Amino acid sequence: MKLNKERSFKAVCFMLLISITLLGCSAKNEDSSFKSDYKMGTIVQLKVYGAGVESTVEEAFTLIDELEQKMSLNIKGSEINQVNNSAGKKGVEVSIDTYRVIDRALNYAKLSQGYFDPTIGPVVKLWGIGSEEQQIPSKDELADKLKLVNYKQVKLNPEIKSISLATAGMILDVGGIAKGYAADKVIELLKGQGVKSAYISLGGNVSVLGAKPDGSDWKVGIQDPKAKTRGEIIGIVNVKDKTVVTSGNYERYFIEDGVRYHHILNPQTGYPARNGVISATIVAKSSFDADALSTAVYILGVEQGLQLVNTLDGVEAILITEDDQIYVTDKLKDKFKITKENKYSLIN
Repeated sequence: MKLNKERSFKAVCFMLLISITLLGCSAKNEDSSFKSDYKMGTIVQLKVYGAGVESTVEEAFTLIDELEQKMSLNIKGSEINQVNNSAGKKGVEVSIDTYRVIDRALNYAKLSQGYFDPTIGPVVKLWGIGSEEQQIPSKDELADKLKLVNYKQVKLNPEIKSISLATAGMILDVGGIAKGYAADKVIELLKGQGVKSAYISLGGNVSVLGAKPDGSDWKVGIQDPKAKTRGEIIGIVNVKDKTVVTSGNYERYFIEDGVRYHHILNPQTGYPARNGVISATIVAKSSFDADALSTAVYILGVEQGLQLVNTLDGVEAILITEDDQIYVTDKLKDKFKITKENKYSLIN
């Protein structure tokens, strides 16, 4: 039975304020090109500094569109849907892009002991969070779908770049990693075109190339997860040649009987993750890695999440909890400044 719920999301075309807000991104007297469009289920914004870069910006959006055509669950003939439709039957040969995304997703599934799992698709579809069909599933429905969630049942053939799912009904969902891959591919494209300064934002994923045109750090604002409006920040992180990726319970959710049901689902339980964390930000060199890690760390919680981050070179994190505490890993402390000291407390 579908429920009438308090809708927490707006029409996407009005979502111009994203979970991570880029601050001070304009520069006076600088040649640049900017474009914003709806891709991969979110607002994509790209600004490239330099003379005659308009064609480069267009090329970047074409690249993003090509990746979406391969990996979107909402596109009937996508490679991901071809694999899903062949679950329990046969493997499907895919492009190098789709293969790389699934391969990396499986690596992070192993690293996180299954708390990040690209086979979460059946459970995501059952909840339908953010769609007209969103609902609170019954325990029996969840138990049935959870039987299909097991990253160990995904088989890769590196020789022919094929992917197979062992059981009919399994669904790969790369929503937790594909945007990160796309961001890295755009940065790679820009570097190849000789661009020295740029930023790209794909929803909660922000990647910056080099420094700002004046040589200073980019300042990326971290969304206040408890704010009633998007764009209110709790702090600023200074970065160069980095990615800043956030997963939060404010991105897509609905409220029923006073309970918030958000889209970050725990593959172990099938329910939205609830461990005290309401926002997990990863700062790293690769958005591909940071995208998967922000989800995994969010689900793992403060203690286990920070333990995972601390095992990885060049990866830092900012975790915000429901009791208004902020945890920042050591090497990021001098790059992060809290802007709401009266509301949140730095713990470490």
